[in-house]
Amino acid sequence: MRALKSTDTALILKTEEANPLKGKPITAKQLIIPGKSIGQTNVDESMETVFERFGRPDSSAAAMGSSLAVWYDNHNKAGDKTSVFARHNYNGNNEVFQHVRKILVTSPYFRTAEGIGCGSTLSQIHKYYTLTKSNSYKEKGKPIDVYSDVAKGISFEIDPALDKCVAVLVHKPNDEGSTNINMH
Repeated sequence: MRALKSTDTALILKTEEANPLKGKPITAKQLIIPGKSIGQTNVDESMETVFERFGRPDSSAAAMGSSLAVWYDNHNKAGDKTSVFARHNYNGNNEVFQHVRKILVTSPYFRTAEGIGCGSTLSQIHKYYTLTKSNSYKEKGKPIDVYSDVAKGISFEIDPALDKCVAVLVHKPNDEGSTNINMH
């Protein structure tokens, strides 16, 4: 089986009740692959490639060899966002560009092969992932709980008041440190 490419727009995958787009195909541009990618953005790819694809971020911050870049839907901070955390591989290569370590999306457009994504309930997510609560934080005064399947490389931010996923994060499998980095 060949690797998925961002040009595989006709890819049709199984969908479940968790998918608000039920009955519609999930394309490669929408696909969340735990431990690997969300849509066209891949863990370990160069940030140079991400910037070429998405352009200048709407918001960014950098410190100590790491950075966070955020793109908002239609450049509207009230809309859905894609956040990418990156850092240098300090392995003696004197890299110029950082590499993607973690990707976060808040849009229900992105889905796993099972149809899981933003808007899915915690019980729907539990059907496919072995989750442990890895973190909690407050977003605009509201509590958000982070549940992770570290072995697969995926985390879900859940609004407990709504019992809904509000963000999906993909990171390297078995990278517990990635689950604690605030992407907001």
